[in-house]
Amino acid sequence: MRPLLFCLFVLPLGPAICPAQPLVLYPGDTNNDGTANHFDLLPIGVAFGMEGIPRQNASFDWQAQLLFPVWVDALPVSGINKGFVDCDGNGFIDTFDIEAIVLNYDKTQAGSQPPPMPYPPKLADTCFSCPKPEIQITYSQDTLMTSDSGFDTLYATVMLIYPPGVPSAAGALGIAFDVEYDYNPDKIKDSLTEVYPDTFPDNRMYVIATSTKAQFWRLPSPGRIGFAAAGRGQNVFFSPDTLFTVRYIITDMIIRGAEKFSLKISNALLINKFEQVVCLGGIIQKPVVITSPVSEPKGVQPVVYLSPNPAQNMLSIESPESPVEKIRVFRPDGAQAMSVDINGQRKIELPVSVLPSGIWIMAVYSPAGVFVTKFVRL
Repeated sequence: MRPLLFCLFVLPLGPAICPAQPLVLYPGDTNNDGTANHFDLLPIGVAFGMEGIPRQNASFDWQAQLLFPVWVDALPVSGINKGFVDCDGNGFIDTFDIEAIVLNYDKTQAGSQPPPMPYPPKLADTCFSCPKPEIQITYSQDTLMTSDSGFDTLYATVMLIYPPGVPSAAGALGIAFDVEYDYNPDKIKDSLTEVYPDTFPDNRMYVIATSTKAQFWRLPSPGRIGFAAAGRGQNVFFSPDTLFTVRYIITDMIIRGAEKFSLKISNALLINKFEQVVCLGGIIQKPVVITSPVSEPKGVQPVVYLSPNPAQNMLSIESPESPVEKIRVFRPDGAQAMSVDINGQRKIELPVSVLPSGIWIMAVYSPAGVFVTKFVRL
């Protein structure tokens, strides 16, 4: 049996909205690009609060569903019928439609009508007058010290930075992108990776997927995160704003050479409430150095002398070849106990009486590199 075509007349004398072919959708693929994922949050943000006629026989099942009756309007730039965005088919676009994205995350389809095609090419309008924000990534530590026992925790905070004084009309409604760690995922306890979105103020929606959370279906592979945030029909990004903080647990390991950890952000897409593309200015971050007491082979480390060692009250630190910039002291489990900024001195008297008795790990930073060694506090 052929599906019935539905024609809706906006006005008694107005034109009929009657597609040449019946519209067919898959719940959760709001942008009809063939995949349900975090990017599908953006059309929900654009069309948030819109109402239409409830879809007959609607469900969250990942299967072809006839969009009947057809909604009378479409998204302003991509032209996607707003019935595709009403994932639960209740005739109202709201946060409940996000559930279909989560339930069907990373599922693919090729049977929608019109046929699926990538979302960005549909976005043919760019807001060239809108300021270009930058993504800034900062870390809780600039150097991570590993050890023979225990774990260490690293927090990365991702912010969207706008210049001061940007009016809300020139901002962005939502942003979506992929995240990948360029550090060996085997050295991260990825089952404990947690992403904490910034939920204040409470004016935005999120879809976040990690290798352990999205739900029920395919997930990003370890070492990857899918992130999206969007306002409810309004621009919510027009000033410096935190997007999320992610917690990583670094496992026990011995590194034979200092390694770096950073986040790689790709496929970033910003749109405003008119579904126009907002250009991204750039991505700023300073990678974290991950090191251990054996990171630097003998003869490669900068020349630094400690005396006396063991020490009771004061520890003399001398760097004859290069001025010292910073000194950090770690417990044997890798947790930081002391950090002191040094203004280019070559000889420093460090008070260690505040430290409990035992073995400690010291990292001395200079333009020549990082010197890492152990000392004993009596």
